Amino acid sequence: MRVKKAGNNIERDFKLVFQELKENPYRKFNLAFSLMSVIPLLVFLYILAAKLFTFHILVGNIGLIILICILISVCGFCLGYSIIKNALNRVIFYAIKAKRSDELKSTFVASVSHELKNPLSVIKTNLFNLMEGLLGKIEDEQKKAIQLLYGVVERMGRLINELLDLHKIEAGLIGLTRKLCNLPQILEGQVKELEGVLNKKQVKLAKEILSKDLFVWADEDRLQQVVNNLLSNAIKYTPEGGSVTLRAYFIEGFVRLEFIDSAESIPQDKIEKIFDKFQRLDAAKEGTGLGLAITRDIVESHKGKIWVEPLIGKGNKFIVVLPCDLRSSKR
Repeated sequence: MRVKKAGNNIERDFKLVFQELKENPYRKFNLAFSLMSVIPLLVFLYILAAKLFTFHILVGNIGLIILICILISVCGFCLGYSIIKNALNRVIFYAIKAKRSDELKSTFVASVSHELKNPLSVIKTNLFNLMEGLLGKIEDEQKKAIQLLYGVVERMGRLINELLDLHKIEAGLIGLTRKLCNLPQILEGQVKELEGVLNKKQVKLAKEILSKDLFVWADEDRLQQVVNNLLSNAIKYTPEGGSVTLRAYFIEGFVRLEFIDSAESIPQDKIEKIFDKFQRLDAAKEGTGLGLAITRDIVESHKGKIWVEPLIGKGNKFIVVLPCDLRSSKR
């Protein structure tokens, strides 16, 4: 089965390296290989001269030409090798430097998020107590203000949890606890959880679970997170009165999940970036731009694939493919 790989960042990473180097290493590569390409020609000339070999060739003009050709070949090869080696060393150095910088930023963000989590929980608890009248009677206008603050605190809590999740996944701090998961049950549970949002936006949900015996060895909590992220994302971008289709089926040892929305099709120039951190198609929509990045990391940690296909006319199809059983293979 052919599985498309979503998101190829090689070109973007090279652009970042070029910015650090303040030059294009390919120019030096081209120069190096140009010098090295002289070698076959010089070898040809040497063989040609060897066929006409006599003692006088070695001491005559042809011998001198042969010697010069050999010296040029050796010098060209050594110079080309040196240029390539130095360029590669610099590329590797800056790549490591950039990776280290990204790790430090990730650690810093995770530390700050962790420090914010506890006081935010205290604020949330007290707001809830106020809203429920546990600390005394409050007026309707006061209750509305508290509900508004409670919603803001909840959004901040989701952001903090997503930042911490992303840091743990990237740092390899999350160990997957795989077990046999009933996928239809997980899908039904997440649909039920999002029923309120569906009803509020009047979005019609079509479920096409083609088999009730869809089982996969996976971390159930993380699999729920994947389904929740993709389904809520489809609902969020689908306009009011639109439709979302959730499809699941088994194919050749894999489980395939499809989340199809009726939102505006994702532009081709943004498809490669859609799974990057902090990328958002619509800045007006609520969100952190981390959901799809976390989803991709979870899917890949299960040895699966995730990608998106814009539909002709209108709509997008997010596809997740997971191996049903990895117990007998290397993880």
